[in-house]
Amino acid sequence: MYKTEIDKIIVPKDELDVKATLECGQLFRFEKTDDVYTVKSGGHVCKVCTVGDEIVILTSSVDFFVNFFNLDRDIERMRRELARFSELAAPLESCGALRILHQPLFETIISFIISANNNIPRIKAIINRLCASNGDVFPLPDQIAEMSVRQLDAIGCGYRSQYIRNSARICADTDILDKLQTSPTADAQKLLMSLPGVGQKIADCVSLFALGRFEVFPVDTWILKTLRVGKETESRLRTRLMETYGTNAGYAQQLIYYYNAILKAKG
Repeated sequence: MYKTEIDKIIVPKDELDVKATLECGQLFRFEKTDDVYTVKSGGHVCKVCTVGDEIVILTSSVDFFVNFFNLDRDIERMRRELARFSELAAPLESCGALRILHQPLFETIISFIISANNNIPRIKAIINRLCASNGDVFPLPDQIAEMSVRQLDAIGCGYRSQYIRNSARICADTDILDKLQTSPTADAQKLLMSLPGVGQKIADCVSLFALGRFEVFPVDTWILKTLRVGKETESRLRTRLMETYGTNAGYAQQLIYYYNAILKAKG
């Protein structure tokens, strides 16, 4: 069980696999220097390092990062429930205590719009430039809504610039962010896909990484290529995997993706 102090959170290593959690593709605002990760979210920042058998999270925003790292969620229960699937044996063994983060909703929406047809270094650079223009704090909806397409183009958003600005305007001018928090998952996904630049995959990522809807299974190009059966469509593949893994589908997806597409790819 984690412990908190005035400026730190201490977590047993078997309850938080920092590398797997931060490098599995769910987060873009982090950097690693030597053995220390610097993580930013909203206007908050923490440094994460390993000290003996413990993970130490140094921050002035203790409550924020307890929630951000989802430290109150019982991931061991999910892991036990998923252990009955033989195809998950190696991912469960190798990924340790990978956690699904609980990220700020608007930041996650815009970050994953930026991620479309993009690579990780470029995504991170664009988001960093967006935050740098706002004092290293992720901008609020009205702040991005006031930006011009030219300003967004200048930081590298490309064809996504119009999507980003228009989605920010909707988030600033309506109660969509509040509705997303309280709507059932199917309704929340319809709302998400009403935003410019948000399709099924981005809606699934936002649902999982910001809304905590663990029953969704994001399907990206890698998942489609490696897990489809025959001529199975993306939609049918997604439905089958969600039915297979149930309420833990999102956690299973992260285990499968991180183990196969990242760990094994690195050899």
